[in-house]
Amino acid sequence: MVCPACQSPTRVLESRSADAGGAVRRRRECPSCGRRFTTYERPELEPTYVVKRDGERQRFDRTKLRAALLNAAHKRPVEPAAIEAIVGRIEAEVERAGGELAAERIGELCLSELHELDPGAYLQFAGTLDQPEFAISGQTGPSGSVRLAREDSQLPPQAARRRGTDE
Repeated sequence: MVCPACQSPTRVLESRSADAGGAVRRRRECPSCGRRFTTYERPELEPTYVVKRDGERQRFDRTKLRAALLNAAHKRPVEPAAIEAIVGRIEAEVERAGGELAAERIGELCLSELHELDPGAYLQFAGTLDQPEFAISGQTGPSGSVRLAREDSQLPPQAARRRGTDE
């Protein structure tokens, strides 16, 4: 490493673990100008990908996933820290899977996490998915909506007929 002030080679005075073992902190000194500074070394992770239904590979974007989960938890008693923890666990799962995971599997992981966290957020998220297998008890309404399926099962026959779900 070269000195940022004079561009001379530096020497390491001290090394220690940082960020719970995720980085190495090094204290350095330049023998030419005497300046001291600290550097951090972190491993550079390989990019992770999401495999879409059509086979297209897209870079995993934790910001996009967090936004979708926060949208599902909008006006629900869910802490943003809980959503961030879900995103972290899903990102770790993508890395454990070799850096590539199907979008359907990510949807399943989100649903299982939200199911434990908040039933309302779970239903909101399930309603955004195109796949009916994510619906509660495998039921969907005539529009494919999870919410409509749950409501119809609790309606009297006349109300269900008005909705178009004649039983």
